[in-house]
Amino acid sequence: MFPPLTIRVTRAVNPYSPLATRHSLGNISHMTATHQWGTQPEMFGPRHEHRLSMIVREVDKLPRGCRILDGAVGLGQLALRMQGRGYCVVGIDYSFDAALHVRRTSTLPVVVGDLTCMPFRDGAFDAMTTGETLEHLDDDAAAVREIGRVVRERGRVIATVPALQSLWSSSDDYYEHRRRYSRQQLTGLFRAAGLDIDKARFWGFPIVLLYDTVFLLPMNKRRARREVTTDAGLQSVARAGRSRALVSAVRAVFSIDRLFSWIPFGPGLLLVAVKK
Repeated sequence: MFPPLTIRVTRAVNPYSPLATRHSLGNISHMTATHQWGTQPEMFGPRHEHRLSMIVREVDKLPRGCRILDGAVGLGQLALRMQGRGYCVVGIDYSFDAALHVRRTSTLPVVVGDLTCMPFRDGAFDAMTTGETLEHLDDDAAAVREIGRVVRERGRVIATVPALQSLWSSSDDYYEHRRRYSRQQLTGLFRAAGLDIDKARFWGFPIVLLYDTVFLLPMNKRRARREVTTDAGLQSVARAGRSRALVSAVRAVFSIDRLFSWIPFGPGLLLVAVKK
């Protein structure tokens, strides 16, 4: 049974935009969004599904029925998958629109709150997931400390972030990233928060990186100039991203990257940490 939660509500922003994710985890210095709520086609696409599947594989190693916090919950896609696998999942997001969307479309309990100061008691959760969020923060260290606080002893944290500053592109500008991480930077954050590193590996080389360069980068440049709602080409991309057959086919190609997983390079990092 969780204690009463403190709810903080601010003006509604796109919970699926980088701005909203950064709000979810800490203070920012400006309030300018690059796009409107719910307009990111790749949130339904093969890259997104591929990354979620990596997180779910790590979650599946946890005992069924354990309590998991998902932050920031966004569309609720990851949280719903975990719930469907028998876990007790709670979502948190700074955006009221995100929480409202998840509450209207699922049975997931969702809290509107700041992940740098979460309204939960110490050790309230057996595990926490956070995907593609830390890179949006002004103070990512504060968020990681809070993550360490709300997870119980021997509890696990599963996180993904974009990797390597050398891979910075216009897509990072569009997503309003603050940084990309080296493996040393990411593991250092979690060790400083009192967690041991179980796994910290790169993913996405070479196929996902090629996909990012050839497909996502030009699309993001186009979206920076045009509204999805008025651009037929971008709307077609959104529809294609919702095609299960197409997503499955592209994900099958992404699986080639496993052959190169021993190489310390790639567009993403997957981290699994354990609280001491």
